[in-house]
Amino acid sequence: MNRRQFLAALPATSLLTSQVPAGPGLFSPALANPEPDAAQKAWMALKFGLFIHFGINTFYNLEWSDGTLDPKGFNPPQVDTDQWCAAAQRAGMKYVVLVTKHHDGFCNWPTAHTAYSVKSSPFRGDVVGQLVHSARQYGLAVGLYYSLWDRHEPTHQHDEPAYVDFMLAQLDELLGNYGPVVELWLDGMWKKQASGWKTPDGKFAPAEQFIQAWRNEGAYRWQIDRVYQHIKRKQPNCLVMNNATSEFPGVPLHPVDARCGEKVGQVLPDQKIWRFANRERYLPLQIETTLSRQGHQGQFASGSWFWHPGDVSVANPAQVRQWQQIAAQMEANLLLNAGPMTNGQLRPQDWEVLTKLNP
Repeated sequence: MNRRQFLAALPATSLLTSQVPAGPGLFSPALANPEPDAAQKAWMALKFGLFIHFGINTFYNLEWSDGTLDPKGFNPPQVDTDQWCAAAQRAGMKYVVLVTKHHDGFCNWPTAHTAYSVKSSPFRGDVVGQLVHSARQYGLAVGLYYSLWDRHEPTHQHDEPAYVDFMLAQLDELLGNYGPVVELWLDGMWKKQASGWKTPDGKFAPAEQFIQAWRNEGAYRWQIDRVYQHIKRKQPNCLVMNNATSEFPGVPLHPVDARCGEKVGQVLPDQKIWRFANRERYLPLQIETTLSRQGHQGQFASGSWFWHPGDVSVANPAQVRQWQQIAAQMEANLLLNAGPMTNGQLRPQDWEVLTKLNP
């Protein structure tokens, strides 16, 4: 069963972090009132960013793929990262987050650790490098998305310790070759997290139960403590996030520096202070949503992340401003996604909305 099938079988409800009473022990109520640290404050001041989903899926009209697509299909005539960043700047955004590797394992930079990347495509460029250069030209901070789940790399399935080494080597490239990174957005944790999702009666598990299950299973299998510490050694001011999926918005998968709120569409109570490793820590929230309002082949009915040729749906400026207001009331950042087309440019609909946001 893949994640889409698994999630489709879950009850159609959402979990708010503050709806669940904190239990004793590790996840007890905060005993102090910690403030955000300097790196968190700098990231929170960015407030509004552009999320870019662009990769091999773009060229095969897919949201997710299985790591077997031919890299030769990745063949944009250009990758207009200047246009992406110009749109972000005109929208009043302060940062941009690029998908460097989605679940399919295709890498948007010429990594030395797999041939499944832009270097095996006719394009043969470096999308990450281009985006970083454009972002700095337009005064935008840079964040990176990296999928833990990799459907192409064989060690992911057959040799977990070797796969962690593979990830760390790739993260060395991303964090060592492109300058400061303000956020590293990890995704795909569910592939090594079978437990903790539901209670015996079929309801979503309480936040503390889900986190404890993560610490007992997923965190161990991903060696996430080692990964986190490695990232912080490379770039201490890079905020690490780990997407707990839209079923557990705002729930931290420790260790992290900020929390994900995928497709949160209304003001919700939100717990800011969480206890981990015997201390309380402030963990800010980022809400992620997408300009597309149309699903693709039964996936993500509230809007696609990658571009699809039949999708001309788009949130209007008033809707985006409402999302900004929701984020502001929740003291959260808003990360708004646009999926560039196969020509390497943003959809005309996305460009129009983004450039009208900040008159």
